[in-house]
Amino acid sequence: MDSFYYDKEKIDKQVRDGDHRALVGGMWDEIGALQFNFLKSEGLSHNHKLLDIGCGCLRVGVHLINYLDAGNYFGVDLNESLLDAGYRVELARARLTEKLPRDRLRRIEGFDFSAISVDFDIAIAFSVFTHISLNSVRICLERLAPKMKVGGRFYATIFERPHEQPSDIAITHPPAGIVTHGDCDPYHYSLADLRHISTGLPWTIHPMGEFGHPRGQRMVLFRRVDYSDSRPTQAELGLDAVRGLPAGSDHYKAYVGPPDRFDFMSATQFALLFQLGLREQHRVLDFGCGSLRLGRLLIPYLNRGCYFGIDPNRWLIDDGISNELGAMAIDLKMPSFSQSDSFRTDVFGCRFDFLIAQSIVTHTGPDLTRKFLLSVPQALKPDGLFLFSYIRDDNVPTLPRDGWHYPEIVAYSRFWFEEELKKVGLVSRPLPWFHPGATWHAAALSAESLPPEDQMDLLNGAVLRSEQFSASVKDA
Repeated sequence: MDSFYYDKEKIDKQVRDGDHRALVGGMWDEIGALQFNFLKSEGLSHNHKLLDIGCGCLRVGVHLINYLDAGNYFGVDLNESLLDAGYRVELARARLTEKLPRDRLRRIEGFDFSAISVDFDIAIAFSVFTHISLNSVRICLERLAPKMKVGGRFYATIFERPHEQPSDIAITHPPAGIVTHGDCDPYHYSLADLRHISTGLPWTIHPMGEFGHPRGQRMVLFRRVDYSDSRPTQAELGLDAVRGLPAGSDHYKAYVGPPDRFDFMSATQFALLFQLGLREQHRVLDFGCGSLRLGRLLIPYLNRGCYFGIDPNRWLIDDGISNELGAMAIDLKMPSFSQSDSFRTDVFGCRFDFLIAQSIVTHTGPDLTRKFLLSVPQALKPDGLFLFSYIRDDNVPTLPRDGWHYPEIVAYSRFWFEEELKKVGLVSRPLPWFHPGATWHAAALSAESLPPEDQMDLLNGAVLRSEQFSASVKDA
């Protein structure tokens, strides 16, 4: 028996005694609202179909049923009595029984989802893995995968065991002092444990860390992937073949630009940031992080939790992690990623010391460029620095058309960019830092935060002893 939730007689008695809220851990209002607000912050939409695994008596279910379109919530649990209490007591109290057919709440055992003929956008398991063995977690992932849409997200909470601590040592978790174990309920797991049991399954794992849980549970995101995807990998093609791919090819090193510049663009961006004062404690937003061309250097360098990346193509991020960093680096440094495609820089709710956008506005029309620039001031710290590259053509006769242009590129004049930056309250100046195909520009909230004019000759980005980038020495 994994946990007391398998003791049906005990559960049924407590439900009859009116203790169903205590059975699911109490803190009914606080934790229910926390979980619901977390899902909304992750982009939960009214039309998403959601599976609540271990839904109990609907602590978060009440919020979700009220929010989602009618019939889009499905809840499963081991105990019919908890489901009944949720429907007859909690939903009735919230006047929501008409919004959810009773058959959307089902008792199942062994994570047998086979009778549910729905493909889900989102699944959740809050305080479920904390009460079951690691093998049961594996079974859940195996049996859930066929019910999830490709790209679907499964959020689960765990009590995390530091990877260096033996499994058989009890751990006390702040702030509530919950004591967890490796072999009995409540269980703790390391992120390496989860990666191990996910081997061979169509999931990628993305630790999200603390999310304000009052008992110290942490969030892990499992993203459903398609293992039939035939996209080539670096190992399959070989290094020489990869370098010969054209820019924009469906490979993580080529999709983000010429693959023979992948290493150079990593190094030159890092060097520019370092030359402008980057230190390990700074927060950096890598806008359009792609396959972590810059991130593969920044993530190991920065302190834990200081790297933030935005890119709408999750496969690029996943391939960058798999081929350039490794899962252990992600577990150790805890970078944050967003798949936002809104061209907004404020999706993480914090401000940054550096915001860098390499080869983003080289592909955006005026509408997206203006939307992007409008959100930059809200994302910068008072002394923060915004760096971006663009194709400069001071004689361009007209603005490019609106929208996203890729793999095509678009050009703007320096005057146009400086005027647009002024409109959103930023001061700016071009940088002489070498770029093989574009121009670097810096912007800030105040002139004092920009690199001084009399130090510009230090920012040349020259690459010595390189035939490929010999122009950097001539320009310097």
